[in-house]
Amino acid sequence: MLAYIIRKILFSIIILFVASFVIFYLVSLSGDPLQELALNPRVSQEDIERLAATYGLDQPVYVQYGIWIRDILLYGDFGLSFKQNTDVNSIIAARIWPTVLLMGSSLIFTLAIAIPFGIYSAIKKYSLIDNIGTFLSFVGFAMPVFFLGLILQLVFAVYLTEWLGVRVFYVSGMSSRGGGVIDLLQHLFLPMVTLSVVSIATFTRFQRSAMLDVLSAEYLRTARAKGLSERTVYLKHALRNALIPTITLIALSAVSLIAGAVITETVFSWPGLGFLLIDSLYKGDYNVARALLLITAVLTVLFNLLADIAYSIVDPRVSYD
Repeated sequence: MLAYIIRKILFSIIILFVASFVIFYLVSLSGDPLQELALNPRVSQEDIERLAATYGLDQPVYVQYGIWIRDILLYGDFGLSFKQNTDVNSIIAARIWPTVLLMGSSLIFTLAIAIPFGIYSAIKKYSLIDNIGTFLSFVGFAMPVFFLGLILQLVFAVYLTEWLGVRVFYVSGMSSRGGGVIDLLQHLFLPMVTLSVVSIATFTRFQRSAMLDVLSAEYLRTARAKGLSERTVYLKHALRNALIPTITLIALSAVSLIAGAVITETVFSWPGLGFLLIDSLYKGDYNVARALLLITAVLTVLFNLLADIAYSIVDPRVSYD
């Protein structure tokens, strides 16, 4: 197992270097980060040239990439935001907690609903509840995230407020004047549900399929023949093996949640990394965009590795030697 992890890490490092160059190059094609300063009549051409020389912007792309990746590896420095005139690290640091809160609550909400329902649907195959769950899963798959977010805003933040005469949920931001836990939950609920719907549909179908495969296994018939209760058979023997594909999905869904958070945070103006990425690309804040895309690539590789390790923990029969 250790040898496999070392090989996987070495291979991942190569992938990340390739990905980092592709990210740097493609973002560089978007334009000159000093273009806006060049249009400012109070900034002289000498100042522009001095800034370009200071940050290596007058060098070829591969030289700029070398400076950028060197600063990241040696100093953990993602550079300077020319739009906000501050370092990228501090900009990103301020947005990490909102995204972690949204993604973490969404994942917990997803697992709390999808796994029990997927197990129940497999045990009660083709029942009314299973058929309803199958229908809702397909609806969840087909529902665009931005459209669902707008519908939830309209129904729960506009119509519900008009009906009750008091605001229950908010449609933008993370907090209102005064703040507090209740206020945070009022802002969090709608984007959390929006981000969770597709994941719930995916997890439910995966868990149901995995559980159905396990329920027909020989060792479950042996367990029943030994006189074990159905509860023990399902929870102790069947669920342990049925969770293996779900664990992979959990690890990989963390990255898909980031992609979904880009849209969800934009719709709800949630001040996280996803909203920051869209905002930085729109405003031409290229160093911030590069940093966020690289972080996403690192997380993708990391969660793939964690999924492989989780395999062997859940099922000792899985070996990579």
